Amino acid sequence: MSDEALAGACASGDPAAIAALFHRHGRTVSRFVYQMVHSDDDVEDIVQATFVEVLRGHASFDGRSLVSTWLLGIAANVVRHYVRSKIRRRRFETCLALVAGERRESALSERVHARRTLVLADKVLSQLDIDKQLAFALCELEGLSARDAAAALGATEAAIWKRVSEVRKALRQALSEEAP
Repeated sequence: MSDEALAGACASGDPAAIAALFHRHGRTVSRFVYQMVHSDDDVEDIVQATFVEVLRGHASFDGRSLVSTWLLGIAANVVRHYVRSKIRRRRFETCLALVAGERRESALSERVHARRTLVLADKVLSQLDIDKQLAFALCELEGLSARDAAAALGATEAAIWKRVSEVRKALRQALSEEAP
């Protein structure tokens, strides 16, 4: 089968087609992802997520490019989401570590700022409706994709993105108002 035929078969959920597509293009996608994240464990997860996106039909091949280019575009989107989630999670973990005193070398002012930030974030979140809180927690804190969060919450992916966006906006606004 041609790459184009395999891509079409993947959209219909054919596991043999996804296996063949992975066999042909998995190394290319892996090399690309590794250049972006430099972590073998993360590369494996991102490559798998890329092909899962294809199998689930979240991205359908339209023939405007090579199949390999199409796959790299999907991988780029998965990497983008992964990097954003990792950065947000790292900031959150740093704040928690500062507050918990795990970083003894940190200045008192850093710990105070981190504690204020967490208290403010908790206050903002508690004032929002539960659907927004849940969407934010699943996507931003637990690292779920909007699609997975939507399935878990019985909502649409668009609704999840809207809720998460509204929480981010509320947090940014509260943080900017709090800044000295």
